[in-house]
Amino acid sequence: MIDLTKAATVFIGRRGEHHYRHLEFDVSSLLNDTYPGAALTAIYKRPDGVAYPVVTDYANGVLTWSPSATDTSLVGVGRLEIRVTYDDVVGKSVRILTIVEEALADGIAEPPEPPAQEWLNQVLSALAALNVNDIYNLLNLTYDLLNNNYNLLNTTHDLLVSANSQIDDTHNLLEDARGTLYTRTGILLNHWHPVETATAPDMASRRAAITFTNISAGSNVAIGPVTYTFVTSLGSPAANNVQVLIQDTLRNTISKLAEAVRGVQDDTNIAYGTGTKPNPACTAYWTNQRFSIGDITIAPGESLFLLEKAEDSNTALMLTSTAAATINAFTRAAYLRYVMSGNVTGAGGTNSIRGPLHTILPVGSVPIEGQSGLLLPVAYDCHLVTLCRQSDTSEKELDLYISNDEQNFTRISRSTPIGADSTNEAQHIHIEMRQSRIPAGYGLYIRLGSNGTSSTAYCDLKFTYHLYPANL
Repeated sequence: MIDLTKAATVFIGRRGEHHYRHLEFDVSSLLNDTYPGAALTAIYKRPDGVAYPVVTDYANGVLTWSPSATDTSLVGVGRLEIRVTYDDVVGKSVRILTIVEEALADGIAEPPEPPAQEWLNQVLSALAALNVNDIYNLLNLTYDLLNNNYNLLNTTHDLLVSANSQIDDTHNLLEDARGTLYTRTGILLNHWHPVETATAPDMASRRAAITFTNISAGSNVAIGPVTYTFVTSLGSPAANNVQVLIQDTLRNTISKLAEAVRGVQDDTNIAYGTGTKPNPACTAYWTNQRFSIGDITIAPGESLFLLEKAEDSNTALMLTSTAAATINAFTRAAYLRYVMSGNVTGAGGTNSIRGPLHTILPVGSVPIEGQSGLLLPVAYDCHLVTLCRQSDTSEKELDLYISNDEQNFTRISRSTPIGADSTNEAQHIHIEMRQSRIPAGYGLYIRLGSNGTSSTAYCDLKFTYHLYPANL
């Protein structure tokens, strides 16, 4: 059995052999569980460079090849490659070296007539004169020389196989380096000339919030034209209605509600009525951190962060609920307000600390083409912070954090200075940021601290970010 996970050399026969040998290849590493119904093809390249598919048999993870006279017609080293095809997926095995050895040619002439007695006597006399021990020693010496040559050939073959493997490794390293260089070049080009740039918040679309404290079976939330009802068992909702299965915790239930608004397929927990997948008016994301809509601060809790899909629309958007919840209706926000609640009294702000985490972009909320597209999250970077205004002129510092679950947070930028007399709205201050790219699906969060002493002081901010194509 020949293992396809590593390079191999296979003796396939002597010149002119026809279906005499049966070579078995273990192809389970090619098929695995991913392509159980794939087609297998063996491509043979003869020593003269001609390549063609050969006839094989497959059963129980083993591919069998019986070389024909066509395959063994030329003496030398060839190659065999086994390919797996599944729709438009093509996989290839490691290359296998094949060897065809020399053999006597077909079409031997008729045997000669029996020799004459005189010739036979001469032969017998010559044989009688030979020293058997000398001939035996000569044969042994010849045998030893042949063995030495055979060992040298094996060593040369092993060196060639090793060199071929090293060439393959070098090729793979070059391919990896090429891919890395391509990706990094693409990242730099996209940073200089991004495919899309966005700002949070912006005034093109409206945003809203609803924070839940309790949910019971039968309670509902109306968002735009769609009503979402919380149930303990899914049924078949009518048009413009969606049923959301109550989960083990309030947090998980609100997360599932956000998925229902975005139209996520989950037959176990969500049942959609006609015209509801996704919500035609807005998208929704879960967050349990503090955030703001303009100068309104939404306290930490199990919240929906709602974003309107349409731009420049004045049509009223419904947002009501029979569950225990606090609602902040859809409105246009030109900035987000961070309240410096970490400030405390003390000379020079010596006792003031960073405030709490504050959601800028919820988990999974940064897709190409905005909230009206396919909602496939992509990587991005926050390259600009705009200080719209601040309530005082104390020195302030900003930290950026990212998270993909709001359980674990990673700080990617520390202590960016923010401080200027920008109490006048017209005096916008732009602060360029330098930090690593944010992976697809991660949310963006901030914390601010200052040397001020007022816990009601605030900064009004905007965040501009580049989006990267999915392949970067």
